[in-house]
Amino acid sequence: MTLHRRQTSNLTTARGGDPPRGRRRGAGWRPVAVVAGMTTITGTVAAGAGAAVPAGRSRAAHAVDIQLWESHNGGPVGGAMSLLVSKFNATHPGVQVTIVVTKASTKLAAALPAGDAPVLAEISHYDGIYVKAGALVSWNSFMAHSSVVNAKTMLPAVWANGTVKGQHYRLQADLKLSEVFYNAALFKKAGIAAPPTTWTELAVDAAKLKKLGVIPIGWKDSSAHILPAFMSNGGTLLKGSNSVGTAANFDTPAGKTTFSYFHSLFAANELQLHHGTTLREDLAAGKMAMIDGTSAGYAKVLEAVSGKFPVGAFVEPAGTTGHAYNIAQGLGFVLPKGHTHAQDEAAWTFVQWWFEPAQQVLWAERTGFSPETRAGIAAVPSAYLRSHPGLAASLSAAESPYTVPRPVSDSYNEVQASIDASFFDALTGKQSVATALSTLEQQANGYLKGASEL
Repeated sequence: MTLHRRQTSNLTTARGGDPPRGRRRGAGWRPVAVVAGMTTITGTVAAGAGAAVPAGRSRAAHAVDIQLWESHNGGPVGGAMSLLVSKFNATHPGVQVTIVVTKASTKLAAALPAGDAPVLAEISHYDGIYVKAGALVSWNSFMAHSSVVNAKTMLPAVWANGTVKGQHYRLQADLKLSEVFYNAALFKKAGIAAPPTTWTELAVDAAKLKKLGVIPIGWKDSSAHILPAFMSNGGTLLKGSNSVGTAANFDTPAGKTTFSYFHSLFAANELQLHHGTTLREDLAAGKMAMIDGTSAGYAKVLEAVSGKFPVGAFVEPAGTTGHAYNIAQGLGFVLPKGHTHAQDEAAWTFVQWWFEPAQQVLWAERTGFSPETRAGIAAVPSAYLRSHPGLAASLSAAESPYTVPRPVSDSYNEVQASIDASFFDALTGKQSVATALSTLEQQANGYLKGASEL
């Protein structure tokens, strides 16, 4: 086992005149242990704190130790996660949480039959495979008497996320929502007074920005980033529903409208596809005027731009329905089976604490993720939102009735891969829009056939 120290960055501000905070040894360093591809957080990110339990507070003699598997590795999000776990350990000597940085969404599959699963894990929307296998404990009994985590306190899209036939198997902890970040200085230079609210306005703005000699739009090459537009044009993620079903629903007027729109932007040299890191770098360098992303990337965008210009943000625009849609995605807490009642209760103690307003605000301000609770959103200072439009956009989408949870289907990951390929082919003209959508429909239905509706 080797020890090393990893530096994590601090959150910058969205104002163009405010420089990013420097990286300080002590405030941004955390000792870690690397074991077989996993990174165990053994220290704390808080300045001046040398251990999880500060001076004056001792660890309880019979504390319950639990591991939390999660994948926030470094950067503002990883630093915020470490800080919150350190705060919890400092105030809950009877429960001590150790972070193991790993891809829990996929590694749980091997850990469960081997008896090596952690007490608590944060996984993505692949919970369908675990629910189908009966590998997860429902949170329902824990939430039965909670004043913090219930249907009234949680946002509707969050409450529905990870829910199967009334049982809550995954409680969303990272509310990731699609939004667009832009160079406010370039918008002003192009004579754009306000961000677009419709896809038509976005195309008009792109043409204006192109005249400045920059790439108007950078879009992430992932299906999740086309689906909000698709739904805003009247599409549904599955036939007749956005949540459950065993048939695809892409070869529709909504699909044709959406794919054709993006193809026209690409053909006019007003849009390029890239990975998220490339998009952030090009925005920061002034090569791109606006980039598609999610709330998960807001802090990274600010870090990349480093105060060179004001960063604006807006939710993906409204389509033919007249509404702007979004998908609530992101990691969520699951409770793998095979542990003692005391360990499960310890995990619940941490999870319930996580959703209290103070933790929700800290997480939101340091990462750009929206809080998952109504109380958490209400507690975010309005002054902070005025200077951080990315978080403001995220909150707007989080509270929208047109934000829906991602399907839990155990085959939807394969469906997304088909969307990626077909969208790329239609966008670049490799296939006609009609052919790409027909191919997508056939492939998606092939994956969904026989899948559990959950």
